[in-house]
Amino acid sequence: MNRAFLGSALSVLLIVGCAETQRSADTGVAAVRAQTNPTLSTTDAAFMTTSARGGMAEVQLGQLAQRNGRSPAVKRFAARMVEDHGRANQEMMEMARQKQVTPPSSIGADQQQVYDRLAALRGVAFDRAYVQAMVEDHQEDVRAYQAEAQNGTDTDVKAFAARELPMLQEHLRMAQALTRR
Repeated sequence: MNRAFLGSALSVLLIVGCAETQRSADTGVAAVRAQTNPTLSTTDAAFMTTSARGGMAEVQLGQLAQRNGRSPAVKRFAARMVEDHGRANQEMMEMARQKQVTPPSSIGADQQQVYDRLAALRGVAFDRAYVQAMVEDHQEDVRAYQAEAQNGTDTDVKAFAARELPMLQEHLRMAQALTRR
């Protein structure tokens, strides 16, 4: 096997492992938060925490793409990520305050690893890695938002997920189209 493939495979495994660790930590934090607001389920609180982390990461990665990217199409996509996720983040933060959930103050460890890996890249290499990360991230986001929209117990959190889902699906389509360029 070639070293580049092995390195890529190892990176994916590390990111998946870190993502699972972050989800477990978010669920634990959400359980504590849900105890302070008994009307909010642990699952809904965990969704809010994970969603807030993901939205912050999208904005930070979009800003990085505007600096490190080469392709005008990638930079336009990144600007859209900053705008759309910035708006959704504001809405999520307001809802968190209303639900007495303290939102996270930073992105998760898995997102930080992706950011750090991408920050070391420039130009075409950055564009490829960023777009691939956006495809993977938005696939995960779409699954999480679909699950919350269908199975959430808090009507406001459920409605937020349902309202934002089409945007995330559009982002996924856009990122997938960029992989074909």
